[in-house]
Amino acid sequence: MVDGTERPIQRPQDQQKQKSHYSGKKKRHTRKHLILTDRERRVLVLSKAREGKVHGHSAVG
Repeated sequence: MVDGTERPIQRPQDQQKQKSHYSGKKKRHTRKHLILTDRERRVLVLSKAREGKVHGHSAVG
């Protein structure tokens, strides 16, 4: 199973970082994580944290 989540972060002070971390879906500044598990719910892959602006499909690659 593949799943993703957005975790809220404190608003960055740098204007460029604010732009890249702002998630329009959640209407706040976030970091995205993707996870891949097997049927026994063991974590197989945990992606590095990505900026909130990155779409979930783009975050895989």
